Amino acid sequence: MIGIIFCLASFLLGTSIALYFRGFPRIEEKFTLGIILGFTLTTWITFILSLIIGSLNIKLILVVTIISVFFSLALLKYAQKKKFPSIILPSKTYLLTIILFSLIFSLVNFNTFKFDTQGNLRAMSTAWGDYALHLTYMMHFSEKTPLTLNHPLLVKHKLIYPFLTDFLSAIMYKGGLSYVNSIVFINLILGIGLISIIFLFTKEFSHSEIAALFCLLLLFLNGNFGFLFALGKEPKEIFFAQSFYTKIDSKGLVWGNALSVLFLSQRTIIWGMAISVFIYLILLKEFFKNNEPRISVQNLILGGFLLGCLPLIHTSSFIVLIFVSLILFIFRLRKEWIYFIVPAIIVSLPQVFYLISNTLHKSFWLKPGWMLNSPNPILIFLFWIYNFGFIFFLLIKGLFLVRKKEIIFYLPFLIIFLLANFIMVHPLDWDNAKYFLHWFFISCVIASFTPIKILETSRWKKPDRLFLVIILLFFSVFSGVIDYIYLNRISFVMANKKEQAIASWVRKNITPSALILTSDTHNHPVSMLSGRSIILGYRGWLWSHGYKYDEIEKDIQEIYRIADLTFIKKYKITHIVISPYEKELKPNLRTFLKSNRFKEIYKTEMESGFFRIFEVNY
Repeated sequence: MIGIIFCLASFLLGTSIALYFRGFPRIEEKFTLGIILGFTLTTWITFILSLIIGSLNIKLILVVTIISVFFSLALLKYAQKKKFPSIILPSKTYLLTIILFSLIFSLVNFNTFKFDTQGNLRAMSTAWGDYALHLTYMMHFSEKTPLTLNHPLLVKHKLIYPFLTDFLSAIMYKGGLSYVNSIVFINLILGIGLISIIFLFTKEFSHSEIAALFCLLLLFLNGNFGFLFALGKEPKEIFFAQSFYTKIDSKGLVWGNALSVLFLSQRTIIWGMAISVFIYLILLKEFFKNNEPRISVQNLILGGFLLGCLPLIHTSSFIVLIFVSLILFIFRLRKEWIYFIVPAIIVSLPQVFYLISNTLHKSFWLKPGWMLNSPNPILIFLFWIYNFGFIFFLLIKGLFLVRKKEIIFYLPFLIIFLLANFIMVHPLDWDNAKYFLHWFFISCVIASFTPIKILETSRWKKPDRLFLVIILLFFSVFSGVIDYIYLNRISFVMANKKEQAIASWVRKNITPSALILTSDTHNHPVSMLSGRSIILGYRGWLWSHGYKYDEIEKDIQEIYRIADLTFIKKYKITHIVISPYEKELKPNLRTFLKSNRFKEIYKTEMESGFFRIFEVNY
């Protein structure tokens, strides 16, 4: 599989470069940098070359793979001639932790998106909506010729969603993997990188590998007071639940388990957070933990470069990092910041200009209390205790255990938390969760100090200390564990075999440059799996991304109602779909069948009617 070879070459390139970074002498640091830097470099290079030549194809993927391998071998050969310090082997705690959480992540990842025994495409509840969008982007990049940044779901508009994670999956799909494996395999690789860098950061922050283990536990299996709704129920009813316990909107529980509602359902966060935490590690090492007067310019350049790569990988993480860096700069005024700032500006500026020039929505709007929708500070405080659960109490105690340096490092994240409770950055208020996530991560790091302190308290007997830690951790993650089990049990069909066959026919028989008119159903087989652009996709996504589509929506209704050729020519539509998906648009099928302007080129029977595709004859 060329896609797998591309991944191996990416990792080899990243680890080869990592050998030259003396600030990261341990093998686990080089392994982590190998994943994060390697995939960032090869994906960006492939993306830029794809835009230049006009398509993503096998030859290009092979060229990037071969160049990456040769460059890696050259770096390795040169490294043998230089006297680098000995690489420090990883500890058993690191290895066991990475294996444990990689298994936890893998299990739910493979159940997030999969084929069932009947060949139906299924997704877990929190991914059933968003993964249709990720599939759409992945298929668009793999099939579109010529490749442009035009939006595949909205005619005459540019794509401003951070899409590079889906482009990386498109490389996998083009390289021979199925569209399911192209997504879950990349999730897994980047997820392992995320787990590793969280461990390394927490260890650096706390000087404790056990604290790093606790942090991962709190972050990925976090619960809240949702477990109260499980009290009094039978064990079978709890552990075979039919709904979430951490996210019950009607009960005021909206934060939810981070693994289920953020990391996996919004998969771009995995890569975005992995890069972000690595940059946090660099800033922590150089400006808050470095007792030597000399600061590593090499590390700062690396951090600045990775920051510059973020806008099209995960825009929200880029915004957070800009803010965090600015606040930390105020507290640590050093001339060496220039080595961080300059590469960040050079690499990010073209992306920022592209995103700003094509962003249509109002950037900020006020909504005090976020999802609570109340300006009352007491209610907001209680709201977060309720949604944070026992982790809140671990955090409060942890704040009294960390040193002044760590408090200063935490300050910008606390400011982000406060601002995000009042200022919405996107049209959809829930999307502020992407900013809360960075605060939540650092909060879990500090919260992990508390169980460590309890275990080290000598005035208590060891069994008592251990029992207290187990109780605190149990109630911190109880509802999160219930949700984790639920995620691995419940899934919903996104596309059955018939719908996949329809998309396959479209890919084989309709040119990649076609523009197809369909309904806006989010999992429509044409928009989701064919790689062909449509006029107007799911409006919920488009609205949340800030697009305006009122005029297009009205024109589509007219086209289906009277087959108006004026509007068809206006958008240069090449094909029109009439199927059960378009039922709400009330298409005038008789007009399309009788007119010589439309030629029926495909017809197949579905459970609820016929699926027809008409070709427009101008």
